[in-house]
Amino acid sequence: SAYVVISRHHRIRLPPPRTSDTVRLAPRAANVLPGIPPEFTALLCVFADYLGLSMVTPALPFYLADLGVAEPELWVGAILSAQFAAVVVGNIVWGSVADRYGVKIALLSTISGDTVFFALSAAASTPALLVAVRFLVGSFSPLVPALTNIFAVLPPADTAKGLGRYSLAVCGGYVIGSSVVGPVYESLSWLGTCLFTAAFAGSALVYTAWAPAPRRDAGPHPKPEGVTAALRTPLFVVHAGGQFMVGFGFNVGFAILAVALPGEFGWTVRQVSFGFLAVALVLAACFLYVAPWAVRVCGNERLALIGNLLLLPSSVLLATPLRTLSGVLYVALACAHFVAITALHIPNQVRGRIIGDRYTTNGTGAVAGTGRTFFALGQATSPAASLGLYARVGRAAPWYVFAIMSLCLFALHVVLGVWRLGWIAGGCMEAPPEEQDSYAHGGGPPSGDGATRGAGVTLAANGEEAASVTVEEGKQRGEAVQAPV
Repeated sequence: SAYVVISRHHRIRLPPPRTSDTVRLAPRAANVLPGIPPEFTALLCVFADYLGLSMVTPALPFYLADLGVAEPELWVGAILSAQFAAVVVGNIVWGSVADRYGVKIALLSTISGDTVFFALSAAASTPALLVAVRFLVGSFSPLVPALTNIFAVLPPADTAKGLGRYSLAVCGGYVIGSSVVGPVYESLSWLGTCLFTAAFAGSALVYTAWAPAPRRDAGPHPKPEGVTAALRTPLFVVHAGGQFMVGFGFNVGFAILAVALPGEFGWTVRQVSFGFLAVALVLAACFLYVAPWAVRVCGNERLALIGNLLLLPSSVLLATPLRTLSGVLYVALACAHFVAITALHIPNQVRGRIIGDRYTTNGTGAVAGTGRTFFALGQATSPAASLGLYARVGRAAPWYVFAIMSLCLFALHVVLGVWRLGWIAGGCMEAPPEEQDSYAHGGGPPSGDGATRGAGVTLAANGEEAASVTVEEGKQRGEAVQAPV
């Protein structure tokens, strides 16, 4: 259905047109296999990527020790820093490739790079070679093409649910890889571990090549327009800050948990693994059920604000003496921290789609890629910064710093006026379109696709995607623009 905008607060619903040149604005899913989500190709690629990363990373200290490298801890830091630095660059490149040449081409290219360089990691016999090879691994990260794939095959109403499954695939690859790396490395050594990860990435490559491309890929791919203007909007500035916070928050939680459980509470390896399993189960429940439900109930922007504010008490609790009572309580407080992170993470990723669809032409991948760059920056800086504070300043210091960061992010919402989106009618997806544009641009009109075409995409109050046309345009054209749900 469609609307004709009469005034600021009045719109008339029109019946769907029956013309042959109906403009369809909502994406449609590619049929792959019955019973699996339409974005399964994206989920498989990110799972394979994180399985390889999580299996190789814990094995690095042991492999460097086998090579007789002096100070292996420094080399582990250099290798991981090189890998995340490449992810920062790759996120921007592959998002643009997905926009320009299609989602399937971008996914095939990135998962092919994973397969090749996971295998070449087995042949790297010096630390310098490992730095070079793992840099190339990071540069072929499929995370942004996978996000673009989700945006291409799912309608707006299902985006939060798809992003929950995406985050679950990332988390699942991390947890499963960390769980199996011990027996795999003991049985197959470094060579077998790297080839195992390459074989799994290769299977994802075969499936990606076989699966049909999203229907969006079938049409022409014009050059993205409006991306620079979209990246200058206050809404994107807040989105980028949220991405950095989420990347930093995930890694500070995992890093401190891995050090604190054996160091402060004397937990064994088996007990630590159960602690991480508890965190993984909580994250799975949040990604699959809690966060998508909360988006529907609260609205996207309102939930992002709630998640931002929840980070303050969850961080302070982890910094207080309460955390020292028992390891089980510490794990429970860490789970609360990850719940707050998820409450910010899912709606903040939806922002990437909102910004790309509203303010660009064919530029959603570039917007999502730039946002993921800030996520990767948070991931890259978190382990060294948080563990340095933990060891040199005090065990509570990383959590106090993270609490201050959460306050700074909320202040950014307030200063830029984006916080008002969360309290107009529940967020970007529910607010009147004129108010959305005014707040997201700091009072100015949208500068992307919606401003230049004369028929901008609007998310209506009931979650449907509608096309906004003026009364004059409706009279001149004698037809409406259809936007199927």
